[in-house]
Amino acid sequence: MHSWLRRLVYLLRQSRHDAELREEIEAHRALRAAHLASEGLTAQEASDASRRAIGNVLLAREDVREVWLGSWATWWQDVRYGLRTFRKNPAFTVVAVVTLALGIGVNTGIFTVVNAVLFRGLSAPRAHQLVSVSQSVQGVPDLAGQEAFSTSEYFAYRDRAQTLSGLVAYGNARGEATLGGDAPRKILGALVSCNYFAVLQQPPALGRAFAARDCEPGADLVVVLSHELWRTAFAADTGIVGRTIQLNRQQVTVAGVAAEGTYNGSAFLVGSYLAPINAGRLLTSDDSRYDDDNSLWLNLLGRRKDGVGSGQVRAELDVITAQLDRQRPGRSTLLTIERARPAMGQQLRGTATGAAVVLMAAFGFILLIACANVANLLLARGTSRSHEIGIRVSLGANRARVIRQLVTESLLLSLVGGLLGSVVALWSFQALVALAVPAMLPPWFPLVLTVDVSPDLQVLSFAVALTVGTGILFGLAPALHVSKPDLHGIMKQDSAGAGSSRRGGRLRGTLVGVQVALCMVLMIAAGLALRGLHATYTIDPGFEYRSVAFVSLESAFDGYSPEESEAMRRRLMAALAALPGVDAVASVEQKPLGDDMAPALFRLPRESERESRVGEVVPVSQDYFSVLEVPIVRGRAFTEDEVRNQTAKPRPAILSATTARNLWPGGDPIGRTLLWESPGLPVVNTLQVVGVAADAQLTALGQIDPYYVYVPGEGGAVLVKGRTDVATTVSGIRAAVRAVDPTLVVTVLPLEATLGWSRSISGTVTSLFGGLGVLALVLASVGIYGIVSFAIAGRYREIGIRLALGATAWSVLGLILRGTMRPVVVGAVIGVAAASAMSRILSSVLFGVSPADPVGLGGAALLVLGVALASGVMAARLATRADPTATLRHE
Repeated sequence: MHSWLRRLVYLLRQSRHDAELREEIEAHRALRAAHLASEGLTAQEASDASRRAIGNVLLAREDVREVWLGSWATWWQDVRYGLRTFRKNPAFTVVAVVTLALGIGVNTGIFTVVNAVLFRGLSAPRAHQLVSVSQSVQGVPDLAGQEAFSTSEYFAYRDRAQTLSGLVAYGNARGEATLGGDAPRKILGALVSCNYFAVLQQPPALGRAFAARDCEPGADLVVVLSHELWRTAFAADTGIVGRTIQLNRQQVTVAGVAAEGTYNGSAFLVGSYLAPINAGRLLTSDDSRYDDDNSLWLNLLGRRKDGVGSGQVRAELDVITAQLDRQRPGRSTLLTIERARPAMGQQLRGTATGAAVVLMAAFGFILLIACANVANLLLARGTSRSHEIGIRVSLGANRARVIRQLVTESLLLSLVGGLLGSVVALWSFQALVALAVPAMLPPWFPLVLTVDVSPDLQVLSFAVALTVGTGILFGLAPALHVSKPDLHGIMKQDSAGAGSSRRGGRLRGTLVGVQVALCMVLMIAAGLALRGLHATYTIDPGFEYRSVAFVSLESAFDGYSPEESEAMRRRLMAALAALPGVDAVASVEQKPLGDDMAPALFRLPRESERESRVGEVVPVSQDYFSVLEVPIVRGRAFTEDEVRNQTAKPRPAILSATTARNLWPGGDPIGRTLLWESPGLPVVNTLQVVGVAADAQLTALGQIDPYYVYVPGEGGAVLVKGRTDVATTVSGIRAAVRAVDPTLVVTVLPLEATLGWSRSISGTVTSLFGGLGVLALVLASVGIYGIVSFAIAGRYREIGIRLALGATAWSVLGLILRGTMRPVVVGAVIGVAAASAMSRILSSVLFGVSPADPVGLGGAALLVLGVALASGVMAARLATRADPTATLRHE
């Protein structure tokens, strides 16, 4: 405190202290001169000797100021000097700031998205006390890979845990629910324990939270509406509390309305209602998860008691886990307790983390290119300031002092560019995310995905750290180079020669090579993604999709009895088949190229369970193959009786051609027997092959499943093939559904929309890498233009002499480009090698991307080299067109 007070007093009386300091130094000089004169020196000799003994007065005064004020005083002096120099060089300042704003801005923007998905905490009071609990079950094959908990496990942890003030459970309601009214709609919901709002400390905005009685057996069904549903479906009616609404054709009482921003199982999956944990079986007839001890469906979230650490919670829950494992011989469970974040399984979080790493690396390339560009600008500017820096060094400034001045100027540029870029990025990325997220979701995806990309402390900290790190990154290398000037050349006023040393040329060449290499990686990634996008539009998946409409009946008949549901299905199928222009109607359990595949185990009768193969079993109706135009290459299709009779043994089956070859190579599969069972179920079904269908890409584009089996049955989806355009067919389907039952809410889409999802993902990735590649190409071309221009500026006299002696413009141009384009070629080679790793990543996540695609790789590489060469030629041509006489006279 005394030191700070002393510095404050010095600032308030700085002019007086400076005057006293000058007087004191002069007094020292006079006393030393008097002493030397008393020893026999002349007055002039004594004065000169005393001045030499004291040394540089300006440096002495700066040393004293640092003692009084600390180093920040000279920092402030450097800041003011840097601002003055920038004001005198507006063109340099604008170019450097805009370049840095692009680099820092796009990286800050993408981090806001990554932060929202992976790092942002829950929006709940005292969120630091909340912990998520997940488990990994070993020793029970049917439960392997599961992270959730059963209902009985939740009750055990809730009742025995003493380190937690409360433990809540939540899970998604099964399927969509139909909200009745004048305009029926499908909505999503979550099932939660009745202490949910109390533990999260987020009371409803209207009405009440769930009470313990709401979770008791036989309790009346109540729900809490989300704030969004209350506003959109009920016009923000404050009298909604206590009213009865129709949900899945059942009367449900509204207990309350959740506050806006209430955590509802996932911070970015917006549900429309919350219901008690035991309400699933009341809302959906086939939801038996609450009573099934083998059904792991609940996520757990706890709040630590005051003064209790995560380690204590983990130790106590591990004891409870061991007690539960002893009740199930052979089972071993590993718990994971961590800070609560939005609900996301470990597998999904791993995928999201991998995508975040790729995105941050791609956007980081833009920042590195921007840093290399600005570093080259600073090198060129440092050359023009070599006379100034040489005088500083000659007057006694040490190298560290010069470096500090130059790095301070770099930090100023970075701070201004970072502030400008971050503000623009935080504003623009919110709009970009709103546009990009819907394009990344399947068209049948029922969830409303929202990503909160508003800035928080983590984003601001990242922006500050990135800005400061960037300033040091691009400023340090030029500062180290410029701070060691050639004083001999400077004293001869040969600033150009002083700045164009071989060492400086290598540094500039290295920076350009880095830009080209990074640009090459991004452009090759964009080229490969573009090839993948083209493949999604030109591929033949092996089935007809252009004239087929897809109708999802999932949860459409909830609330009806099984007999009523079956009768309604029959009426709907008949109404769809009777539509004008409809050729055929088929039923299927899993839509082609959908996300609802269910694995099955196959084996031949003579094989053991260990030899089982994993594949897909798809129930289809008799017209399925004619609707999708998948030919039966051997045997026959199913009959209507086989579809309706589900008790026949053995059940008939149709195999894909690849499945038949894999099971009976070179043999006739017709009449053969195959055993089929679903994981976790003890029932083994016997299948008898009655036909073989042609291969089709039904689970993923470009993929033929090794084991794909069709069985007769009716599923939750309908395929309708029409003779007219698919839009007319879709319109007719919706009219037919309303005619059968106005309360039915079904999803109707062109089947081509299943390919549209792959296309939209490829299109989004292509747009992303294409935009980054173009931005990198522009920055790299500017950098190449700058280095060629700089190289020419130091060789004007040489070029003039060559032209005067008869050299042609083309020969001079070739001479310049051979030297300056060498780092471009080296960077391109390195970039192609690095892009091979990027191509493997893209090929693993995008359809149609080959790591060795010659068109994608070669086209992007040629484009980068062509633009680089064009930039160099444009810069060099200006010198070759100059008048040699004027050039020599100028020199």
